[in-house]
Amino acid sequence: MGVKRSFDDSEDSKPKKQKVVSKTKSTEQKKEHVEKKLKKHVTTKVVAKKTGKANIKKKGTEATEKTENKIPLKTAKGNTKQPDSTKEKKVNGSKGDNNKKAKIDEKPEDWGLFKKQKKELKLKRKQAKTNFDVVTQAKKLGEILRRKTLKDGEFERNKLVNELHGLLKKDGNYPKFVLAHDTARIVQWLLKYSSVLIRQEIAKELVGSIPAMMQSKYGVFCVKRLLKYGTSEIRAQIINSFYGHAVKLASHAISASYLEYAYTTWATPQQKYHLAQEFYGDMYKNSKDDKIKCLKDVFESSPSIKNAALSATKSNLSRILNKSLLDSGLVQTVLYQFLIECSEEDRSEMISQLSQHIVVISNSKDGSRAAMQCIWHGTNKDRKVIMKTLKEHLVELCKHEYGHCTIITILDAADDTVLLNKIIISEILKNAKDLSVNEWGRKVLLWLVVPEDPSYFHPQFIKELTAGRESSTSKKPVDIRRKEVLTHSSSTLLNLITTEPEVWLSDSKLAYEMLGIIKTACGKEVEHTFENLVKVITDIDWKIKENDKEIRGIEHPGLHLVLKKIAQHDKNNIEKDLPTFGASLSKSLTDEVIESWIQLNRGCFLLVSVFENNSEDTQEILKNKLLSFKEKLSKLNSTGAKILLKKLK
Repeated sequence: MGVKRSFDDSEDSKPKKQKVVSKTKSTEQKKEHVEKKLKKHVTTKVVAKKTGKANIKKKGTEATEKTENKIPLKTAKGNTKQPDSTKEKKVNGSKGDNNKKAKIDEKPEDWGLFKKQKKELKLKRKQAKTNFDVVTQAKKLGEILRRKTLKDGEFERNKLVNELHGLLKKDGNYPKFVLAHDTARIVQWLLKYSSVLIRQEIAKELVGSIPAMMQSKYGVFCVKRLLKYGTSEIRAQIINSFYGHAVKLASHAISASYLEYAYTTWATPQQKYHLAQEFYGDMYKNSKDDKIKCLKDVFESSPSIKNAALSATKSNLSRILNKSLLDSGLVQTVLYQFLIECSEEDRSEMISQLSQHIVVISNSKDGSRAAMQCIWHGTNKDRKVIMKTLKEHLVELCKHEYGHCTIITILDAADDTVLLNKIIISEILKNAKDLSVNEWGRKVLLWLVVPEDPSYFHPQFIKELTAGRESSTSKKPVDIRRKEVLTHSSSTLLNLITTEPEVWLSDSKLAYEMLGIIKTACGKEVEHTFENLVKVITDIDWKIKENDKEIRGIEHPGLHLVLKKIAQHDKNNIEKDLPTFGASLSKSLTDEVIESWIQLNRGCFLLVSVFENNSEDTQEILKNKLLSFKEKLSKLNSTGAKILLKKLK
């Protein structure tokens, strides 16, 4: 059928026909052989399993039927193409594959029964484990215990706590239970609701396992509960159990944050020193020295071990730094001590690694001091990286108790003021309104205009910044740097006061901040600022809310002091040929305002201050406006009225 016929009946065509026939015969024999093997394989498999499942047999017979029904294919030339013998061999040789396919294709006849059997099997496996009955009963009791309200109140809760504790403490199982996800929760509930006596019993069993619990995903929560609800004795025992493992716990992903919680919240100063000592070398793992409070104390009495102590500290810090686990008060304390005492090479190497983590280490006192060291002793490249890193978290750091010190340091030490303005100052000025109402944010704003002013900054902080700047790698003179920073920021801050003067005069802290900005203002635009301030001050209805009470703005002690200081600063403005606050005020005073002010002692003193610190022209204007009230002033008994009356004579 599949042979191409020739019109020529010569003998040359006959051998070709015979060859094809012989081939087809051989393939048919092979096919029969494969079919017999398949049938034999399927029947033996079914007998061996004795499952009585018809699926496997059916699959086997279907496979044989398919092989029987295979038809030779015609090629493009018209020659017959029999099934590939290699495929037949593959079918013959892959018995295991057929079995796997058969198993996958099998489907249970009754799904409900199948699921039931699977559930029973799972239960048997659980029952085979130890403490199955104890855990099951504990879970039931724990679910009741965790409820906020119980039927019988505290009586029922105490009963459940005692029953649950009695169940779990058998055979010293607490250390095992705190490491499992389900039983760890039960122990947490127990620690929350139990009495002091039961907590002490639980703590007694768990103290030896604290290091392992700290590294456990579930056990660490039980440690936190012990610290939170335990007595001072329990807390001391837990923190003491960290001894010998401080570096390991600080460099572990799970335990690092909980070690930080224990260190900052519950550790005593002496315990903090002991934990830090383990970073100075292995000699302090098993024995502690109460006299050593910082890295310098280790080699102060014996300088020969300085290199060894610094080397050990560096390796321990590098181990933690490589894992980016720097959000720890303990690590930041050791880091700050190391940066002060180490060599210049080690410091520069450490700073290049820390530049990208400057935000993280700025969240504690010692951490911010370490960040300040990085800024002072880093290269220009390091400072550039630091500035770019700070930009994303600038507002949060400015508002932070310790983070604002890092921002002030970069403002004080960076030589490249153009880049500083582009990355840092511009971002600060964008959020100036938000920062001005924050205790720490306003310090950053004030450093832009009145750096190192002792009336705004603590002398110790100024001294620390001065010492750090002098030992830093900065080359630009301080005066030039500060002048450039002031030029970038003064006009923007002054404009904020000009647009919203009532906001800046609503609170004494804001007003005191405003004073610093006005003092450094340069240019004729300050006149517009004074005019807007005077509009608010001379409003008779201007009142301030303080402690749910309303008082007149001019009578407010804090605001009165600020206004007096602005008036006193007019002397400096006259020398610089700048507009004065007194000139704007004397022009805007009306008879109604003067009459209301002279009745108040503080109102009189403000007028005296303006009169004393301004030019003769301003004094003449003010004197002419007050002469009509001379008789009324003479009848008043306040100190301010008497002094003002003397000025008019």
